[in-house]
Amino acid sequence: MATTSKPSRLTLLLDFFLESWSANIIICLNMAVYVYLNVSPSGPYLAKHLVLYPGNLVEGRWWCLITSGFLHSSGAHLFMNMLGVFIFARIVERQLGAGKTLFVYFGALFLSMLFATTIYSFLLQKNVAIIGASGAVMGLISAAMLLDPFKVTYEMIIPLPAMFKGWLFLYADIKGMLGGEQDGVSHLAHLCGFLSVGLLVYFLSKKDKKLMRTGLIVNIVSFIVFLFLKRWLETQPFGA
Repeated sequence: MATTSKPSRLTLLLDFFLESWSANIIICLNMAVYVYLNVSPSGPYLAKHLVLYPGNLVEGRWWCLITSGFLHSSGAHLFMNMLGVFIFARIVERQLGAGKTLFVYFGALFLSMLFATTIYSFLLQKNVAIIGASGAVMGLISAAMLLDPFKVTYEMIIPLPAMFKGWLFLYADIKGMLGGEQDGVSHLAHLCGFLSVGLLVYFLSKKDKKLMRTGLIVNIVSFIVFLFLKRWLETQPFGA
């Protein structure tokens, strides 16, 4: 009778990290760009031609809508964005596959940069440079909470469903945007990335659209229940 041995912990760990090809590709690209720009003597000069300023678009440098998403102000900035990619790209890839996950990421990156810089320039009259992958990450978060709302994530070691995590991010960005973005974070770009999935979904298959519509209904119903429960708890005389 044949016997099978259990895979080693190292094998399980490697399988875990190799489970999402889309996450690995995105993380490796961002890390490579960050290291190169910080090591190469021409890094600062090159970054000026990659960053998204309204003037760059006027001069025809449309590639900045993508390249600016690979620029990060610090290692901590890069780490937090790549942590989001590592967690939420895996959820999206399990439902859509690696190719469509990359489409969501780069689509959200492009749209978040385009819409945010347009709003800053024409509505808010601000000359703002937008850098970082946060808008793209928010696109992944938005897709994840629609595709698998109850999937538990462990970002910051706190186990929470992807749906609830998405609500928290959305609330923080709305609050930051209404507060004038005094923390130096482009919450507007985050929100544009989050909402961009509403456009990107039209390029997906009927099966994917149906899955996301179902996820949207689950999110809406769950949020309403959460609000009623929160309101009910606030009216209870606990500790009285």
